[in-house]
Amino acid sequence: MIIAFLVSAGLNVLAQSLTARVNRSTVAVGEHFQVSFTIEGDADGFRPPSFEGFRVLSGPNKSSSMQWINGDFSSSVSYSYILMPEKEGQLEIGAAQVKNKSAELSSDPIKINVVQGRQQARQPQQQARQPQQANAPPAGNENDISTHVFMKLFVNKKDAFVGEQIIATYKLYYDIEVGQAVPSMEPFNGFYTEDLEIDPNRSRAKERINGRDYMVATMKQVVLTPQKSGELEVPAMELSLIARVPEQRRRRSIFDSFFGNYRNVRTTASSNIEKIKVNPLPKAGEPAGFSGAVGNYSLKAEVDRTEVLTNEAVNLSVKLEGQGNLSLASVPEVKIPADFESYDPKIRENITTDAGGTRGSKTEEYVMIPRFAGEFEIEPIRFSYFDPESKSYKQIQSDPILITVNKGKGSAGANDGAVAVAKKEDVQIIGKDIRFIKTGDTELMRNEDRFFRTPLFYLLSILPFGGMIGAIFLFSFYRAQYGDERALRSKRAGSLAKKHLSKARKQLDASNEVFFDEISAALYGYLGNKLGIPTSSLNREQIEAELRAKEVSDETLSALNKALDECDMVRFAPGVVRSKQEILTASASIINALEDEL
Repeated sequence: MIIAFLVSAGLNVLAQSLTARVNRSTVAVGEHFQVSFTIEGDADGFRPPSFEGFRVLSGPNKSSSMQWINGDFSSSVSYSYILMPEKEGQLEIGAAQVKNKSAELSSDPIKINVVQGRQQARQPQQQARQPQQANAPPAGNENDISTHVFMKLFVNKKDAFVGEQIIATYKLYYDIEVGQAVPSMEPFNGFYTEDLEIDPNRSRAKERINGRDYMVATMKQVVLTPQKSGELEVPAMELSLIARVPEQRRRRSIFDSFFGNYRNVRTTASSNIEKIKVNPLPKAGEPAGFSGAVGNYSLKAEVDRTEVLTNEAVNLSVKLEGQGNLSLASVPEVKIPADFESYDPKIRENITTDAGGTRGSKTEEYVMIPRFAGEFEIEPIRFSYFDPESKSYKQIQSDPILITVNKGKGSAGANDGAVAVAKKEDVQIIGKDIRFIKTGDTELMRNEDRFFRTPLFYLLSILPFGGMIGAIFLFSFYRAQYGDERALRSKRAGSLAKKHLSKARKQLDASNEVFFDEISAALYGYLGNKLGIPTSSLNREQIEAELRAKEVSDETLSALNKALDECDMVRFAPGVVRSKQEILTASASIINALEDEL
């Protein structure tokens, strides 16, 4: 068997190739077409051509395929691009390159005939195509996975000011079953970001594009606040997933007419990249004290009462409310009269962020205590911001607040000309941390009790050594019982899996997502703990390799793969062949079988 495997692997290496193909060789200026580069065998370091004379509208869209046929393993990786010619004439798509273990492979250049204008070039017996929509799938044949699964990035504006919020939405389009989606993307450089929560049950919808029905799932939505001017880039999201692709093969049994022929293909869907032109805030007309707030705001200041006695507290509330980069905005400073004692304000925020941006309020509450009687005024509080709608600065202010302070008991008046001395009972708030001097007779005594060389002294002296011996004993016992973490995980794998199955049994009447989350946690958790595979490295290929190495029966492997397929598909394709009760029973049987065989 080993010799056969090595021969098969050697044939695979010899069969390595890099081929390029296009779906049309004659197009008009401004039309879209697809070019694909397919790598047969094991290779890396793919380098596309420069695409001189063409505009790249989408790509690279990566897909991969692995197959076992009669014991022979084969794999291929494809990179596809959507191109648009920018001028007429004979253009050439250059050679792509890739490296394998022994040599560097190159594809053949492809000639593209670009005709004048936007007139649709026709192939023999080919009807004119409909105009592509903005979110249309990549052009290609039915066998190309990128026509069945693709991603798009949408932004609500491509021209903004520094501090002006932008909504970016990443959507996945698919018309076949997909699962095991793992996203990855570059950081949002130059932006302050706030991710929006997405309800999985409400983020999916149906959409008809060019006569074809697609399910659309919102994968990510984020509010972007640019922090600097210039051309900033909203990065693409790459989604690694498994697609269940129907195969067009001759039916071999009556069951194929019911269930069809499918193969699971690991593929990568990548969204487009959007460039945002970020304009600097104008210097002309910038008011003094401007802190960078952008949006639309209002300001309100009020006190709980306007007439008080000296040494009584007054509560001042300053509320900034509006929509924009509120999370980065600050409530303006308050100038409190010098004859008032004040404390650091208490800050309350009520801010929400959704698809419309950030809105809400920030409130600062001050406690002020007047120490002298008289008439006092809190000056108007001013706040300035930039309004992107009118492209101008705006300044708002609160009304002045008048407070009348009447003389309280034991307090100085406004014109007494003397410093007021508060009595002990007059100190209400500040007095909490004041201790008055004790004026009565106080007797001080020296403690003559001796501790050195007493029995308690010797007992406490040897106590640390006893504690150290006890700690060493406990550590040795713990290490003997629990030191082998992998063995401990393997020992507890079955009981932890049964807990998840018990939770799944309670969710039989709940939604598919909740139920299958528990089934998936039971199966994947059991396999990870039993086989000693870290969660970060847990994948289907490694699981199958480990189980085959441990000589798990084909019947158990088949039942396990079927259950895992149903768990992986349920998020994006809710329909399954078996009922929840059948899947729950099958999962329990699989775990019991693995316990016996491992």
